[in-house]
Amino acid sequence: MRALRRLALWLLLPAPLAAQVAKPSVPASDLKARQERARAYLAASREAEAVAELREAARRGPLDRDLALKLAGIELAQGNPALAEQQLQSAIDRFDSVQALLTLARLEAARKNAAAAIRSLDRARALAPNSEDVLLAYAELSLAVRTPLPAILALEPLTRMCPTVAQYHYLFGVGLMQIGNTPAAVDALREAQRLEPDRALTLVGLGLALNSQKLYGEARQHLRRGLELDPDNADALAALAESEEGLGEIESAEAHAERALARHAANARANLVLGMLRIQQQRYQEARDALEQAVTAEPTLPKAHYQLSLACARLGDQEGSRRHVELYQKHLKESEEGLRALANQVGLSDARTQP
Repeated sequence: MRALRRLALWLLLPAPLAAQVAKPSVPASDLKARQERARAYLAASREAEAVAELREAARRGPLDRDLALKLAGIELAQGNPALAEQQLQSAIDRFDSVQALLTLARLEAARKNAAAAIRSLDRARALAPNSEDVLLAYAELSLAVRTPLPAILALEPLTRMCPTVAQYHYLFGVGLMQIGNTPAAVDALREAQRLEPDRALTLVGLGLALNSQKLYGEARQHLRRGLELDPDNADALAALAESEEGLGEIESAEAHAERALARHAANARANLVLGMLRIQQQRYQEARDALEQAVTAEPTLPKAHYQLSLACARLGDQEGSRRHVELYQKHLKESEEGLRALANQVGLSDARTQP
């Protein structure tokens, strides 16, 4: 009877729990042997057998660091991010693996969890403060979520450690533009362009920075070259329209702004230029519509708020005009505060970061 009762209880157990009860402890030697076989299969390019051994080994216990990272990469490639994260977390918890933290941060960023990604990168920076890969990942994520100050603090040492890498100077310039330090941004982007003359992204960034300095003629030169390299680049078309509007070339500016909007209807810069042109043409409702699109796409763009305040005033909307003047002043103040915060950071004495 006791045997029957035990059998009845066994049959009532959920399957995973039943398996757990039945499974004997795995000898460490068995786990080690499976990992050694997996390494041998990998060395022989027998990928499928290596994967099978790694997965079986992982079910039996924690993998060595290199194999945990290898299995994480395999699971990611095969579309199993949850299984990959298990291996990454194991490598982090047991080995403080910087590589695992970087990969985990990319996973978290892909899930739109920027806060978790930043936490992972903060831990990676604490473990490897001078790692090129860590600093670059931190900077790229910070720029993507529009928190430029941490990006600049990561990129400034990168440009010193690796002065011939154009990408680092480019990103440094982008970060400086985001906090409103356009003179320093121009210097950084000029250096990126010198190192890599025919990169469309750099030429567009340099054109935007020069536009902000009202150096419209030079900006136009770089933007035209950028469009030769990438004819369908909406940002390049919009920036060129801004240069032409600044030079008084109204028909060309309107044509390029409309071409940019045909490719990307929400482009903030193209809507800004079109709104400015419509104000000049006294088509104030169309101006307001375009400028509202601009501030929706890029809420912190001071110039768009200022122009929108003018359009609202022309339409008799004094409340709207006042609100956008306040937003214009608010975003200008934030830029100034960003510059002050940057200047106060310990170790940032490079003249390029001074306004």
